[in-house]
Amino acid sequence: MKRLLPCIIFLLLPLLIIGQEVRIVKGNVTKGINIPGSKGDTFAIYTPSQYSQNKKWPVIFIFDPKGRASSTANLFRPAAEDQGYIIAALELDLKSKSLDSVINTSVSMMNVVTGTLSIAPEQIYFAGMAEGAQIASALTLMNKNMAGILAINNSFVNPKFVNDQEPYMFIGIGASQDYMVYEMESYLKFYDKRDFPTEIYYFDGKENDWPSSAVIYNAVSGFTLQAVKEGIRPADKALISKLYQQELDYVESLRRTRNYYSAYENLERMEEKYAEFGYENEVKDRMKEVKRTRGYSAQKRDFKQAVSYEREQQAEYEYLLTSDVMTQNFQNIGWWAYQMDGLEKLQNSSEKAKVDMAYRLEGYLDLLSKRQFDDIMKSNAGIDARIFISVLRTAINKEDPEAYFKIISLASLDGDAETALLYLEDLLKTGYSDYEKLYSIDGTLDLKFSEEYNAIIQKYLKKSKY
Repeated sequence: MKRLLPCIIFLLLPLLIIGQEVRIVKGNVTKGINIPGSKGDTFAIYTPSQYSQNKKWPVIFIFDPKGRASSTANLFRPAAEDQGYIIAALELDLKSKSLDSVINTSVSMMNVVTGTLSIAPEQIYFAGMAEGAQIASALTLMNKNMAGILAINNSFVNPKFVNDQEPYMFIGIGASQDYMVYEMESYLKFYDKRDFPTEIYYFDGKENDWPSSAVIYNAVSGFTLQAVKEGIRPADKALISKLYQQELDYVESLRRTRNYYSAYENLERMEEKYAEFGYENEVKDRMKEVKRTRGYSAQKRDFKQAVSYEREQQAEYEYLLTSDVMTQNFQNIGWWAYQMDGLEKLQNSSEKAKVDMAYRLEGYLDLLSKRQFDDIMKSNAGIDARIFISVLRTAINKEDPEAYFKIISLASLDGDAETALLYLEDLLKTGYSDYEKLYSIDGTLDLKFSEEYNAIIQKYLKKSKY
């Protein structure tokens, strides 16, 4: 039976003790721990099975955009158990509150953990995915002693507040089908120029996907080995050997599934990562083996060609989209729909490099059009400009209900019931089912009482109000 660790949760404030007793089961994730000062916000925590108050432990604070603390902490669990980390994950939908509120809640959680458990103050790390990665990055401004950031599919940095005399480690992880992968590489270059220790990992995934536990395990080992290099963590040879073997096993899994170029990239990173631990020559030999594998050269060529084409397409898309928005050229809406159809077909290609590229370009177009949409809706632009960008958004992202709402609203206000009804039906064809929202669209007071409006809703949702 696992031993229980009783602890009293308190903030780092004189005589301020919160009357909450929490029993943490070592080696398991404990969720639902209240955060003092917040309105019901909670976090989850994981302590290794060997945890003891008699030694100081590194800690990783994790931020998931949807607050899935328990599942996220479990992704980090294998790495935390083997490498000796405490994990604390915020149970909060990051979009549900303002940035200031999220930051304040996060700081309160950190105070609870560092004030209650035996934490190594020089080994405090932050990790997050998407918006969570931005929160994790922003928290570096609150903690000068932090040792590193693990940013997945996004990050944030303000060069004015980065102190070259207080370097920390930046580890980026990019999904192969997320357009943000290039942004992750730009963050890496930023830190490289400042001589901060850096690493980057890739995984098969899309926007808002977490990588597998195996990828996270290898990334966290970057923190572990960097701490050993800096002398703030003992050089446990058995652990270092295990970390090295774990990465080799991952590379072998890539090779066996014929992902030769990815296997080579991982070995290339490992060469530098393990150079100080006596594995450099062995890694080089394995790199030579992969390069000699039939199929490696073709995969490398396909990857380089796809990236080159993608860069060109990104520049062209940005120029053409900006031009069409400025001229409100409705005739070109069909061309954009054709582009999206082409990318969708390319996602079914037999060439992985083209599939990944198609998903990234789709995400990039979604980003560009959403940015234009938001800017125009915030401006004093006329109704034609607002309708154009809304129609363009539905051509690029058929699943975005906000654009359909705007067209329905604007067309109704302009007396164009036919267009409003057309886009109402198009919205419902996407599977949209928020019944109440359909009857609260701005500017549709008269339209929503019409027989036609209710008939369309009845057709798809099997009920209507009027």
